[in-house]
Amino acid sequence: MICFDASEGRPAFDGIAEAEAGLNLGTPAMTTIYEFAVVEGQEWVLPVDEAYYEVFSSLDGTPLDNWDPPVMRRVSEGDPLYSDFPWLGEHAPLLRKPAVDALKVYLLPYGQLIPLRGEEVWLFNATTMIDALDDERSGIVYFDDGAILAIERYEFDADKIGTAEIFKLPMRASPVFVNDTFVNRVRDAGLRTVSFKPRWRRIEA
Repeated sequence: MICFDASEGRPAFDGIAEAEAGLNLGTPAMTTIYEFAVVEGQEWVLPVDEAYYEVFSSLDGTPLDNWDPPVMRRVSEGDPLYSDFPWLGEHAPLLRKPAVDALKVYLLPYGQLIPLRGEEVWLFNATTMIDALDDERSGIVYFDDGAILAIERYEFDADKIGTAEIFKLPMRASPVFVNDTFVNRVRDAGLRTVSFKPRWRRIEA
């Protein structure tokens, strides 16, 4: 996993995770697809009305125009670490103002930034849906009716993803996936307490 934190006021690259994952963010011949991840102690921001958990899980790429945003609350138990991406879930990234200011120009081609209430956070509603999952090669667990229960291993069609930096799959509660370019943008912006879990990698010949 790749983690950026606030050590000494600078983003810290998790070199151990880099070595274990075999990553090299500066190598253009390698394409890695990540999802957002949470680290121990990271702050969480959750909806006050629990009915909105279902709303967030149902985000399917549809623009949220004229949407009544929920009231959010910061979970304060345990003295959590400040995060520019407070955690709600990999399917619904939240951003604080430093992240919005740094990344807005890169995020808006792929979705919407929607201010929420109660906390100064924005929801990134990904509207770029790419049907790039290779069903036959992925490790998929199905319900009896054929619906997807879980994906244990992702295999993607790189040609379908192309140069997209951010996308979701056309399935319920799909994580928001990002590529190396976007992870580099987060690192270069010096954003704090944000992590990415590698989900798929392709090394060019």
